Amino acid sequence: MDCEFDNRAEPANSNMAIAQQIADYFINLRDPNEPIVICIGWTERTRMSWYSNHWTHNGFAGEQDGWFASAKEWVTFSTDQSHKMFTQNAKLIANSICKAHDVPILQFNALGKHPTTQYDNYFIDGASMDSMLKRAQTEDDSLDLFASGRHPNEHGHLYFTKRLHLFAKEHIIL
Repeated sequence: MDCEFDNRAEPANSNMAIAQQIADYFINLRDPNEPIVICIGWTERTRMSWYSNHWTHNGFAGEQDGWFASAKEWVTFSTDQSHKMFTQNAKLIANSICKAHDVPILQFNALGKHPTTQYDNYFIDGASMDSMLKRAQTEDDSLDLFASGRHPNEHGHLYFTKRLHLFAKEHIIL
């Protein structure tokens, strides 16, 4: 699509960690003279991350990291309201940082269906990449958009990216 990209995604990352990593990028890594667009694929609201010299995400928390009990406690005692709050706060942080630096931001739900009607830069608000691809594959059984294990394959990523790019152009983000 005639653009360079710097993929900073981490497997099993939480929304709050994504926001913190964006802040770290702006503070420590960004060249303010380089024009950029931030694109965020928000994840499932129930994911959580902890920081202690490095990020540990609940999908990888284990005894060797010393996080097993904490991850178990998060899953056992957290509520839907706390998941919603952490995700809303993460989105506010990321959008505020980008606005403060006059950097365009494009965002979507990679996993999970959490609506965010307050942001006009939100692609398929209330749905997810996963649900969009499943619907497309159901409507056209010639499409092969998923690899094993529910993750989009290259065709799925391309299908989604083309629509995301069109949305960005229509909303003057790109």
